[in-house]
Parts: sequence; structure tokens; C-alpha cells
Amino acid sequence: MSETVSSTTSKPPSQEPGHPQRVRDSLAVSMKDSVASSVMTGTVDQFLNAFAIFLRATSVQIGWLTGIPQLLGGLFQILSVWLGGYWPRRGLIVCGAALQTLSLLGLFCLALPFPWPEGSRVPLLIGCAIVYHGASNLTQPQWKALMGNLVPPRLRGRYFSIRSRLAMATSFFAFLAGGLLLNGSASMSLETLGFAALFMIAVFGRGLSTRYLHQMYDPYLPDHSQGRGLAHTLRSMKRSFADSRFRRFTLFLAGMQCMVALSAPFFAVYMLRDLQFTYLQFTLNTAASILVQFVLLRYWGRIADRKGNRYVMALAATVIPVLPVLWVFSDNLLYLMGVQMLGGAAWAGFTLATSNYLYDLKPDDSQFAGYAAMQSTIGATAVFVGAISGGYLISWVPDAVVIGDWQWPIERPIWVIFIVSGVLRAIVALWYLPKAPELRVKHRGRVRDLVFRVSRFTPISGVVFDVINARRKK
Repeated sequence: MSETVSSTTSKPPSQEPGHPQRVRDSLAVSMKDSVASSVMTGTVDQFLNAFAIFLRATSVQIGWLTGIPQLLGGLFQILSVWLGGYWPRRGLIVCGAALQTLSLLGLFCLALPFPWPEGSRVPLLIGCAIVYHGASNLTQPQWKALMGNLVPPRLRGRYFSIRSRLAMATSFFAFLAGGLLLNGSASMSLETLGFAALFMIAVFGRGLSTRYLHQMYDPYLPDHSQGRGLAHTLRSMKRSFADSRFRRFTLFLAGMQCMVALSAPFFAVYMLRDLQFTYLQFTLNTAASILVQFVLLRYWGRIADRKGNRYVMALAATVIPVLPVLWVFSDNLLYLMGVQMLGGAAWAGFTLATSNYLYDLKPDDSQFAGYAAMQSTIGATAVFVGAISGGYLISWVPDAVVIGDWQWPIERPIWVIFIVSGVLRAIVALWYLPKAPELRVKHRGRVRDLVFRVSRFTPISGVVFDVINARRKK
């Protein structure tokens, strides 16, 4: 979940003399950046866990690979908001993108068949993932603030709609191409070179994106007098948590993210290690969920306009607890793709409704950044706890349950995590949704008119997007 572009800064710093042509050139360059950065997203985000499995990472290490970058990523967003009061936005954006490029270069080196010390590559992979996600979170708040200033309000919907479609298509087809590349290399027993080629493509995409970001124009100069200490930023976030409605919603969302993270990082383990899926089968299975999310996002917007965001949250939350349990009943590829499509439909509605519900909880733009930062930080902590717990629980599941003379063998220990995750998701939903208020902000505009930017793919909930224009001015 992410905040809107318009809400990242409440008061712009000192403005330079206007340069309309430079603004137009920057918007054109940003279109190119969307394609280049989406090549990186499509070839990395869903394949990190697959690479860890190839390196023979344990379930505990898979949990750390998912949990630690998420936790530190939330902290980097807070750091970004604080640094934005002192450093030029474009400089922070370019530095973050360059740092992310270096992390991808590290992944490329890890994939090469060097004589690495025994057991060293998985910890190094986790380190690269921390830098990768940390750099992304360092960049995001500043990028949203910059684009909010560059794109004229009357063109914002059209511009971001085109940009988002480009990013969606590029990410999706890059993901499919990456799966084909890995599948082909594995069939020739050149799997390590397949991963190396995949990460080098990502290096090229992010490197080109960094160049485009450097060419963009920032119409505002930093006003150092507006810089606030980190303690002030943290106090502002703490004040936002005093709002009881926001606090309950944040705890609900964090609880759901925690219970989802208990099992989500291990579906790749289940497919590639337990079911022995090929990389092509793994890619098609994952792509089914992503494609459905893209297609159904607008339809969920129409339902939210008629019924409200709480209705959509409740409807999606009745499906989300069932999803991991459905994986237990069959290992047929077509069946599991059907489960993934059902999951994509549910997550599209849940992500849309919770993103907009957060905005409706605090419609005041001047305070929204603190609310969104607090929600992101608590959510990241919850994902960390869930992913780490899931990894350890899988390692602790016995081969059989013995009660007296009766013995029930556990065919696949990972099934226990799927069932536990489903039950805990249902408990979290039942705790919050029956008493959740329906919020209607009349001047927000229709949900179906919102514009979304695909931020990245994650093993937690598939597509992660940002709301671009969360409210339409009268």
C-alpha cells in the first residue's frame, strides 16, 4: 500500500522560474523510465525466491529473504521523507536508482559460477535484497512528490493512465520472458547462466532508468528551512496513531499482512521444490494471478462506487483466508492456476479498497503522509514477523502426529503452514470487519476514476500499486 502523489508533500519548497519545455521533456523521459524500470520489476521481483531455492536456501532463509528487506524498506521510506527536507528530490531519486542498480549487479555476480565459499551465497543474496528494496523505498516518496509537481492536474489522469498501461504491459511480458529464459536454460543444464542473464537484463533496465531519471527536471529548489529533525518526523507519526479508527484499521491491515506472509513466501518453495514444477509452469501459475489483478481492478472500482470500500474489503476478505487451504487439495497445474486466478480477483479488490479506505480515514492532505508512513512501517514489521515465523514453523513441523497408538503422517509439512495461515487470516478479518465503519468522502470522486501506478510484484499479495490521483478537485 502506498500513498498518493499529491499527498507526499503538503507545501512545496521554493519554486524556480518556470520552464514549460523542460517539464514537457521530463514527462516524455518519464514514459521511457516507466518501460526501463518495469523491465527490472518483471525480471527480479518474482524470481528472487526462485533464485534462493536454486541456491538451496532453507525455509528459514526464505523467511529472512522476504522479511528483512520488507522491514528495512519501511524504515527507508521514513528516512526518505526526512532527507527530503534537506536534499534535492531529484538527487535522492537518482542516488536510490543507482544504488538499486548496484544491488542488481550484485545479484548478477552471485549467479555466476564462481568458486563461492560454502554457504555464503544465500546470506549475500539476502544482503542484495535488502539494498534492492531499501533503495526502492528511498526513491518512492520523492518520485511521487516530483511527479505530482510536474504533471498538470488536468492531465494527471490521462498521463498516468498511459504510463501505467506501459508499465503493466512491460512488467508482465518481461516476467513471462524471464520464465521462458530460465526454463530454457534449465533444460540445457545452464540454470546458473539463465539467472545471470536474467539479472543482467534487470541491471540494464534499471541502469537505463537511472539515466532517464537524471535527465528529468525538478521545478522546485529545496527549502532547507523546512527541514525537520528525524525525531519530529517520528513524533508526527506517533500522533497519527492516536486516531482510534486509523489505529484499528492499521492493526487489521498489519494483522492480515502478517498472516499472509506466514505462508506467501513459501508457495514458490512448494511449486519448485515439492511439486517439481518447471520454471515455465511456475511462471504461468504466478502470471495467472497477476493478469487477473490487472483486468479486474476497474471492475472492483465500480463495485466500490456503488457499495463502498468496506463492502469490497469484506467481500475480498471472505476469499483470502480460503486461498492457501485450496492448495492442499490438488497439485494439478490447471487447478492451481484456477486458485491463483481466484486469488488475483480477491487481492485486486482488497488492495484497491484498503488503499482508498486509508485515504478516506484521513482526507486532510497535510497530515496524510504521516498516516501513510505509520501504516507502511507497521505493515512492514508485520510482514517481517510473519515471514520469519513461517520459515521456522515449517522447519519445526514433525513428519507425523502421534497420539497414543494412532499415527497420522504429514505428507508435506508446508501444508500445515497453509492451513494455519488460512485460519489466522479468517480470525483477523472477523475481528475488524463486522465493526468497521463505512466511510464516504463525497469530494474524493469515484473509485473507478482513480489512476494506479504499478510499483512492483511481491510474493505477499502479487501486484503492489500506488494511487496516483486519490481525489478529484471540484
